[in-house]
Amino acid sequence: MVGPLFDHVWGEMKVALISPYPDITNYGLRTLSAVLRAAGHETVVICMPDFAGDGESAHTKMSEERYSAVAIDGMLSVIADVDLVGITLMTHYFDSAKQLTRAIHTTLGVPVIWGGFHPSVRPDECIHHCDFVAVGDAEDLILRLVDKLEAGESDALHDIKSLIWKRGQEVIRNPVGSLEQDLDAYPIPDFSNDDHHVLFEGELLPVTRDLLRRYLHNGTVSRMFGRTGYQTMTGRGCPHACTYCGNSFYRDLYKRQRYVRYRSVEHVITELETVKRDNPFIDFIWFSDDSFFGRPLPDLLDFAREYKERIGDPFYVLGSPGTITEEKYEALVDAGLLCIQMGIEHGSPRLQKMFKRSTMGNDKILKSAEVIAKFADRTAPPQYDVIYDLAYETIDDKLATLRLISDLPKPYRLQVFSVIYYPGTSLHTIAARDGLVNDEKAEIYDRMFFERHDSYTNTLLFLARSGRFPHPLLKALIDERVVKVATSDYLAPAGELAKRTFNVLRKVMRNPAVERARALGTLDKLGLFEARLEGMTGADAGAAAPSAAK
Repeated sequence: MVGPLFDHVWGEMKVALISPYPDITNYGLRTLSAVLRAAGHETVVICMPDFAGDGESAHTKMSEERYSAVAIDGMLSVIADVDLVGITLMTHYFDSAKQLTRAIHTTLGVPVIWGGFHPSVRPDECIHHCDFVAVGDAEDLILRLVDKLEAGESDALHDIKSLIWKRGQEVIRNPVGSLEQDLDAYPIPDFSNDDHHVLFEGELLPVTRDLLRRYLHNGTVSRMFGRTGYQTMTGRGCPHACTYCGNSFYRDLYKRQRYVRYRSVEHVITELETVKRDNPFIDFIWFSDDSFFGRPLPDLLDFAREYKERIGDPFYVLGSPGTITEEKYEALVDAGLLCIQMGIEHGSPRLQKMFKRSTMGNDKILKSAEVIAKFADRTAPPQYDVIYDLAYETIDDKLATLRLISDLPKPYRLQVFSVIYYPGTSLHTIAARDGLVNDEKAEIYDRMFFERHDSYTNTLLFLARSGRFPHPLLKALIDERVVKVATSDYLAPAGELAKRTFNVLRKVMRNPAVERARALGTLDKLGLFEARLEGMTGADAGAAAPSAAK
């Protein structure tokens, strides 16, 4: 059967770009829009936040129909005259993308290209639901594809590197292309609000400055500090190849190429000046580079000077043990660094080796933490990431992580993540080999990082999250003799009672819907809170309508 791609009549190109992510900053998608517009094409940017995909629901089973009929109809109306639709997705948004694509194919007969991490690692799965798959970086790919389609050459796409496409029933896999080394060649992300739309309270609305402000204020990190933040990246790639992370896939995909690349300081600062001029309510910058401290020292010091002089807002960065030095950290604090997020991940040398983080062992973790603690009076408590619930962990491995935590200098906060064996990562390959991946839909696609297994060590880990739990008490509770008693069958009934009590308190005290409603000024909408507790997902679980918001 002939697909929609070959039924379409090509002419001047107009491209719709859709994101299902709750955070509407969408650095990659907005960069694609900027690239296409710079080349003379029209774009429509559509943000359709699927909060279930980000874990903002107390679901027991994810619905494959993430969006209401009203939301889908609104999307179809906005893109009725486009020639190509691009959808970005990660693994948790696979069902979102499928629903959107089905509606587009059925109603409009317009071809759809998928891109992002999941299509890159699972192109053979994804190509059965769409017309094209972009593997890896897509700026050059989408430009070449649009030019080809505009020229009526939809059956001659063999020379577009990193593209997977269909000709009739045949799936054609083009070879992987080269990474752009000069990131300054790309324009800054498109925040023009020109033909931009966002799903708000189940209705697709044109993005106004006020709506943009509300959503930026509601961003994950912005909400943490009560600020209106702008998220961007100063580089691409990561100097590490941790087995649980997608960078392990991309490093292998682009082997023998320089994977870690940085934009120039001037390019970054100009972007921030532009976006702050156009959106003066922005008072916080969130840099989501995988390892901000991987920049060479002279470059980082230059950035700190320019940022302090020309921007000056508080900012947030990600760092990794071993890349953080006191000279780098002090320069960034002086420039306005508010908080750092650093992955400590695990305290067991055995698990660190499995994660390919042996070079970032406990000694480097503690050394980096000591550097961070020296500036505690000028910054917010650092966020330290921890991974747990691995099938490979022994009780000794779990206790090693707790011992490491008990040695961390205060203050700090822990962000704890129950492991998910994401497709494309080296850890997924290991887990699948060992028979630990059986039902990917339930165990990966629909599972969220907070869905933990209950155990004595996990309870201690959660008690330690705030950084306020007394370290002497934690050390006492992980003493070998105490652990032996606490995990014995004799105390199992008491443990079950404590577990049920803790689960109730956790649902009541820390529901993401409450945090989100508070950020949007709609906490009084108790019905929405109840809807989240019932597991309502997608467009039906939005915030209040703009006219009702404060």
